[in-house]
Amino acid sequence: MPGFDPLESIGFHCNLTFKSFSASLEQRLGGSGVSRVQFMALAHLIALGTMPQKDLAQLLSITSASTVRLVDRLTRDGWAERIPAQDDRRVKLIVPTPKAVEAWEVMSDHAEKITAKAYVGLTREEIDGVKAVLKKVRENLKKI
Repeated sequence: MPGFDPLESIGFHCNLTFKSFSASLEQRLGGSGVSRVQFMALAHLIALGTMPQKDLAQLLSITSASTVRLVDRLTRDGWAERIPAQDDRRVKLIVPTPKAVEAWEVMSDHAEKITAKAYVGLTREEIDGVKAVLKKVRENLKKI
């Protein structure tokens, strides 16, 4: 059947690779009380800092309703808190807690070990090349 071949799509391969990373990460985080989605949310919050809930939703590519439930769980479990923005109290900012920042060191260690295993047999140049290509693809897609 002629048409789009997903095996020729960088996006398809990125999705498969992301699922492999996610499965490995969930296995490593098992018992930590942090799900893969919570890990991704904390990664963004710790790397980028406090942000509006809607920005977190965009970064995670999830709906507003899903973000509300995610942030509810993060706050319930002590990983983050909601604070009103000073310039618009309707906007809720999501802030990682000291508990999250401290736990991030352990979670980061897991992520670094998984990444090291994933990169076995690859050169620094190959890894940097893949990242450069993916960055260019993202830039191109933003222009659509």
